[in-house]
Amino acid sequence: MLWARNHTQSHTVARSALGCASQYYWEVRRMKIAIIGGGLAGLTAAAYLSDNFGTEGTVFERSPQLGGRAFTYQKSGFTLNYGAHAVYGIDRHTLQHMEQELKLQFQSKQVDKRKVVYAKHGHLTPAPLDFVNILKTNVLKPFEKIRFVAEIAAVVANIHQLKNYKTLGEYLDHSHASADVKELWEHLVSSNFFIAPKDARKVSGEVIAEYYHNLFLSHKPVNYILGSWATITDQLIEKINHNEHWDIALKEGVESITQENGKYLLNTKTRQGLVFDQVIFAMPSQQVIKLLEGSSWLPFFEPYRNNTSTEVMVYDVGFSKVVSRPFHYISDMDNKIFISDVSATDHTVAPPTGQLLQGIAYLNDDCMDDEQRKEYLEGKTQKMEALFDQYYPDWREFVEVKRVSKKAMVSSVKNIHENRLVPSQIAEVPFLFCGDGCEGKGELAERAFSSGRNVAGLLLKELADIKSVAY
Repeated sequence: MLWARNHTQSHTVARSALGCASQYYWEVRRMKIAIIGGGLAGLTAAAYLSDNFGTEGTVFERSPQLGGRAFTYQKSGFTLNYGAHAVYGIDRHTLQHMEQELKLQFQSKQVDKRKVVYAKHGHLTPAPLDFVNILKTNVLKPFEKIRFVAEIAAVVANIHQLKNYKTLGEYLDHSHASADVKELWEHLVSSNFFIAPKDARKVSGEVIAEYYHNLFLSHKPVNYILGSWATITDQLIEKINHNEHWDIALKEGVESITQENGKYLLNTKTRQGLVFDQVIFAMPSQQVIKLLEGSSWLPFFEPYRNNTSTEVMVYDVGFSKVVSRPFHYISDMDNKIFISDVSATDHTVAPPTGQLLQGIAYLNDDCMDDEQRKEYLEGKTQKMEALFDQYYPDWREFVEVKRVSKKAMVSSVKNIHENRLVPSQIAEVPFLFCGDGCEGKGELAERAFSSGRNVAGLLLKELADIKSVAY
């Protein structure tokens, strides 16, 4: 009796083979699922699947910890994240569905829009995040504000011409907007998609229009999950562990996968010939390609071979006291750097009297040798510290924790037109795929959540369909 998703065999045959199964069979025979990758997407898929008595499985994670790039750890009373744990449009976010369906419990707090500023040519001005701030900002001249308000209204109404252009760059090239309005579009897309401004011009116009249509309709545009990503990942892990038929294998990456008699055989460093009915890849496409090298499935994955990732420099610094709190977020438009006072929104990430800042600098992926790259990153570090010096005087005297991640991957696939997001299913490939480099709702973490939820739904639907035939 075959459970395997095999595109060379019809579901009709599988259902027919199961037609004589008894209720007792269904109580003892479960769909056995391997999930390769323990990041947000893999944990989400596993949490949904483990909530169903008809499944069993294993989450394989090669690292010593779960969460992937949403990994959180404690140091000297500070909670450090590899990247921001901000959620955009949380009231319209996949997390809201997960909260209800998986009974997650978490709190979030909205960033104070009135304390978000842009720095341009040495001057600070309110960030044009809503109509109130647009009226106050100096980023745009009065007549430009009218133009930009009209553009926002068109996005909200889903009639903006941007969605008809291949890229933001093509739209801006055909637009009669001023240089300041065009720069603002680039900067907004850079901030929300976590990419350099030159890459912002390569993002699909349709993707941007859909993203901002959703964000501008949100009543909670930028929120932080109180307690960081661990608040979510810990609950997903607990839910998986609650099912005795599911387990999590840490420090056990999958090294090879083969198919035999409709089953999938996985080998790790410590175990050989692990048999599964279904396999979900919850890992970057670059890693999937390495794992599938030499297999008959690799040619079908070729369109995703040249996908590029998004890398930034992350500079976390924790102070023993609140050094200064003039703003909650400062975005330097000249140097493409921004600083978040994370502890101003999420009080849980710092000791009661402390302060935690996170600086992020966009990185260009231009070809450089090692020496050029080192010099380039050192220059970014100096600019970041100069920004700290300017707005947080004497900060060096109160440093308790400092961490600089000079090449942090915040997205496994840049959502630009040269790259192709991996679909949940690929023709002629029997596996399922999820992660921030896959097709799904939103950007960054939301795409990981939404794609993980989607692949779990596909398997649970298949399980229900086959089960209905068996009964």
